[in-house]
Amino acid sequence: MKSFTLKLALTFTVAILAINSSSLYAQTLTRGPYLQMGNQTGVTIRWRSSTATDSRVTFGTVFGTYTTTVDSATVTTEHIVRISGLTPDTKYYYTIGSTTATLQATNTNYVTTVPPANTTRKLRFLALGDCGNASTNQIDVKNAAISYLGANDLDALLTIGDNAYSAGLDATEFQPEFFDIYKNDLFKNKKLYMIPGNHDYGNSSANTGVRNNDYYKNFTLPTAAELGGTASGTEAYYSYDIGDVHLVALDSYGMENSNTTKLYDTLGAQCVWLKNDLAVNTKRWVVVYFHHPPYTKTSHTSDTELDLVAVREKFVRILERYGVDLILCGHSHGYERSYLLKGFYNTYASPLLDANFNAATHTATGNTQNAKYDGTASSCPYTYNSGQFNHGSVYVVSGSSGQLGGTTAGYPQNCMYYSNVTNGGSFYFEVDSNRLDAKFLSYSGTGGSVVPVIRDQFTIFKDVNKTTNSTVATNAPLTLTASWRGTYYWPNNGGATTQSVTISNATNGTFSYPVSDANAASCIQDAFNVTVSGTLPISLSSFTAILNKDKVLLNWATSQEQNNKYFTIERSDDGSNFNFLGKVNGAGTSAEAHTYHLTDFAPLDGTNYYRLSQTDVDGNQKYYGIKTVNYKSSKDFISHILNNGNGQISVAMSSVKPAQINMRVVDMQGKEISAETIVVNNGAVVKYLNLKPGVYILVLTNETGEKITHKIIVK
Repeated sequence: MKSFTLKLALTFTVAILAINSSSLYAQTLTRGPYLQMGNQTGVTIRWRSSTATDSRVTFGTVFGTYTTTVDSATVTTEHIVRISGLTPDTKYYYTIGSTTATLQATNTNYVTTVPPANTTRKLRFLALGDCGNASTNQIDVKNAAISYLGANDLDALLTIGDNAYSAGLDATEFQPEFFDIYKNDLFKNKKLYMIPGNHDYGNSSANTGVRNNDYYKNFTLPTAAELGGTASGTEAYYSYDIGDVHLVALDSYGMENSNTTKLYDTLGAQCVWLKNDLAVNTKRWVVVYFHHPPYTKTSHTSDTELDLVAVREKFVRILERYGVDLILCGHSHGYERSYLLKGFYNTYASPLLDANFNAATHTATGNTQNAKYDGTASSCPYTYNSGQFNHGSVYVVSGSSGQLGGTTAGYPQNCMYYSNVTNGGSFYFEVDSNRLDAKFLSYSGTGGSVVPVIRDQFTIFKDVNKTTNSTVATNAPLTLTASWRGTYYWPNNGGATTQSVTISNATNGTFSYPVSDANAASCIQDAFNVTVSGTLPISLSSFTAILNKDKVLLNWATSQEQNNKYFTIERSDDGSNFNFLGKVNGAGTSAEAHTYHLTDFAPLDGTNYYRLSQTDVDGNQKYYGIKTVNYKSSKDFISHILNNGNGQISVAMSSVKPAQINMRVVDMQGKEISAETIVVNNGAVVKYLNLKPGVYILVLTNETGEKITHKIIVK
């Protein structure tokens, strides 16, 4: 009995020692998780542990059921794990830890992948500027945003610099002022896309060339166009695509070219990359964000602070030239939102910035239209067409997500419709097809009683106010669809309030069907003119779209034609927004069968939608259906051209691997106009041609003999 008791006591003692030993060396979560490098098929998950171990992430589409495991054998406290092979626009739950222990596995550990490029759903973005100071305002701004979002997820969480005050140090600033504030809500399930501010560089010009400070150590950012856009080769600046939105994240404090050039040096590495990136962009919406604002009079002034002056004088005209829609900045600790500015670049030597502002000459609208779109005076939205041209841009300073307060001489600035240094907030915007809605998302109350408050808002529409002429046969139904997302009023269709209406066309004649966004004081209106005729303009026998290697063959046939002037083929990447591809003349009036052909020599990667229409001699147009083709390029390199007018042609080239591309331009007599060899490494290279009026053939050839040709017409 004594022996048994002694053994039991010894066993119990050893067990206690084992438990105590396990507890003593147990791994704990000290930072994270936080989500980086989010794209359609993957995301990088980072976290920090108290002791060094290997890393494990498990994930699946159902909470608690984790079907896939990703391990990293590297023993570390800084865990960085990439999960890939995911489905676009899909919610995945995940756990983090090591191969021996799970550190976190809650139902708020999830990530939603980026939607496909042709998504038609609403996209949501939140930007935090100058946030990291562990203030009550920072926490209230965060809680207001979470409350406003409700069950809606974010497609991207942006920061606009100065993420940690005031020296950007890891243990004493980033940890308590940034990671600890957002760790339990935003960071574990929102994809984070960062940029640095001056305080992330220690607020010291001596550090502008440093790329291994705590900011760069703490974040994993794209360098090789992993998220879309053009490869930059550096984590300091990059671009990425979410749906039909192209976002560009820039560094306005750090320096490039061996610490000699800044963002606003137009021949510096960052600016040259930016121009290349914007030149090859095909997305409808472009948002650029960087820290130092070109227009501000809150805690900083763009009248006399030379970095801000330089951004305005040298840099923003590039953004406007390439059709950037929205420019977000921080640095000043308030909120300021401009009119639709265009060409407001006056120099430091001229009268101070605000004294020179004139709405008639410095806005695209020529007035103080505020675009609030709330039915009040001058509140109609900004409207313009898509494209790389200077349609005006909205400038937003949103630097009050943590820091708050302070004004400079002349506040509020005349070029700003709205300014606020009293209430903190974040900047929230949504993109829904050709509509962008933006809000200064502030709050009232504090602590547990925070209530979201929208203190400013504005709306932009693209490609609206259209006129469409159609011809249909008697009793042939026709569906008319307004060109925007929002509210609708069809006065000639019984006051219908839907985006689309269908008309029966029982009576011959020409009829008008306008649609507006309101039944009174409307801001947007489309016009549909429909001619109903007993005679069909054409009888379409067939319409096909067939992929043949790296081109798409489009073929259609008619059995009869009546006053048919020409056919048009349009192409789209989303099935909703079409662009002109080609035109083929019709047969006029004919009772015989005719066949027609058009080739798309440069289809888009992904799904291509092709729409056929016919236009008669009176200008009436009728659509005859949509065909789809899925395409994946087999070429090692691709190219696009953009005719900028006045004989200037932009030629963008990109290659899947480093390459030398021979570029030749010949005229229609075969005479060589120019020839050069271009080296393409990571991302895209843009070359510019200046040609006299005429017709030319551009020939691009790589080392393996792959050839791309473009026909260029200069008028």
